[in-house]
Amino acid sequence: MGVPWWAALVAGCPLPAWLDCGQAAGHAAAALRAGLSGVIVSATAPQHHALASLARMTGGHVLHQRPHALELPPEGARDALERYLRAPRMP
Repeated sequence: MGVPWWAALVAGCPLPAWLDCGQAAGHAAAALRAGLSGVIVSATAPQHHALASLARMTGGHVLHQRPHALELPPEGARDALERYLRAPRMP
């Protein structure tokens, strides 16, 4: 749906809200420029380096892939989600 949609969706959300950009480094850059705090992008090494530099300038963060912590198990999802939400966050 794009950066503006995601920014509006997570506005005011106190939880980490990472935008998964797939292989679209341009979307990741637009998200960082729009003030989003975190993007996930499977980019080439030069693109990732440029995005990491942009993230440092904007106060954002870039990940190569989705953290496994965000994937809920088929059983016990409620308990897993509660543990995840109560855990200290990085970055």
